[in-house]
Amino acid sequence: MRSSRYLDQLRQAKGFTNDTELADFLGVKQNTISQYRHAKGFMSNDVCLKVAAGLDMDNPLPVIMAADMDRAEKTGQKSLWEVFLPRMAGLSAALVLGVVTNFVTPSPAQAACNLENGVGAVYIM
Repeated sequence: MRSSRYLDQLRQAKGFTNDTELADFLGVKQNTISQYRHAKGFMSNDVCLKVAAGLDMDNPLPVIMAADMDRAEKTGQKSLWEVFLPRMAGLSAALVLGVVTNFVTPSPAQAACNLENGVGAVYIM
């Protein structure tokens, strides 16, 4: 179960000694936590958001994706997240490269201005 690791992390982060305390924090019954752990039930997006907030995550998508993948696996389907995750990883790497390149490399106008003024320094941020 991918999503149960987030439950474990939240329980540890909050110092809860049992799943009853975790269930109270998330606003669900204790047996619901047990169902999440044994793939008899799956976290809703609302519960995923509470888990992500409890873990102080800026982006709740990893928790939502884990719950969706668990749900799809139980029904014998492939989650859409499993299809798009590799694509998103490639897109993220390209985005980071593009942002770094645009901020580190001076624009042609900046470079020409520096050459006209006799400045031969290379700016690296």
